[in-house]
Amino acid sequence: MKIEKIGEFGLIDLLKRRTFSQDKRVLVSVGDDAAVIKSCKDKLLIFTTDTMVEKVHFDLRYSTFKQVGWKAMVANLSDIAAMGGLPTFALVTIGLSKSMSVKNVLSIYDGITAVGKRYKCSVIGGDTVFSPQGVFVSIALLGEVEKKFLVKRSGAKSGDLICVTGDLGEAQAGLEFLKKNPRKKSPLVRKHLNPVPRINEARALVRNLKISSMIDISDGLSSELFHLTEESNLGAVIYQDKIPISSKCIKAGSFLGKSPLLWALSSGEEYELLFTLSRKELPSLEKVERKIKLSLIGEIVSKKEGVVLQQRSGKMRKLTKTGFKHF
Repeated sequence: MKIEKIGEFGLIDLLKRRTFSQDKRVLVSVGDDAAVIKSCKDKLLIFTTDTMVEKVHFDLRYSTFKQVGWKAMVANLSDIAAMGGLPTFALVTIGLSKSMSVKNVLSIYDGITAVGKRYKCSVIGGDTVFSPQGVFVSIALLGEVEKKFLVKRSGAKSGDLICVTGDLGEAQAGLEFLKKNPRKKSPLVRKHLNPVPRINEARALVRNLKISSMIDISDGLSSELFHLTEESNLGAVIYQDKIPISSKCIKAGSFLGKSPLLWALSSGEEYELLFTLSRKELPSLEKVERKIKLSLIGEIVSKKEGVVLQQRSGKMRKLTKTGFKHF
């Protein structure tokens, strides 16, 4: 069955019955001009949005429609994680061709709702539009955070430690593998096709540590590090031998003839968390480290020292903003 047979409102009605939330906090949902949600007095609302465009953010040669929806939702969930919060509700706008099958549309929404349910985030509305240039998925997501747990990109201080969750480089390594082997299955591609937002890790960090600044790694470690230091008007030193490069990334680098270090510095869509904290927090950091994977990779320095990589030889090399760029 094609979308043109049931029309826009037929599709919306189908999605309403299949996808949208009936949460009691939702006062107005699909059928009106906007969703209305009850807000808690002691918490701050976080509102974010991200868009995934075919042939820019995903390629249907090696991504399923469900994976497209999954990744679109993760991009937004990760923004909420970076602020120390929890996601609540989402609005989904999707651009479709007239000939696209309803089955594929539903698969996109299945991906969105599958990861949303993991983190108690419900779809409560959105929009559907005609797109002559391929599929796009745009999600606007609402979250909330306790005032005492809110973390921003700014706030780092000279002497603060720089840390990161998880391992790096695997998302880019998986993409490079898919470009050469679009139909071949491999564990290497998991992080690229089915990334995981670090909601739980972020909550563990803000509950147990005094985080001075935080950002998610959606455009690459080096690029996000520049964003973080620019917001705090400071510099940074990253230690090459402390960067947690994925073991899968290292193997793929050897297989594909690429640099795992470059992947770790520039890999977008990692959705790990890059954060800073005072040295006084080190004992507490070591306790949290027993529960989630963390790596201390550098320290914040004065702005005049710039953003540099300390190589294994001990020599300093200036970092450049590498990673995904739209323009």
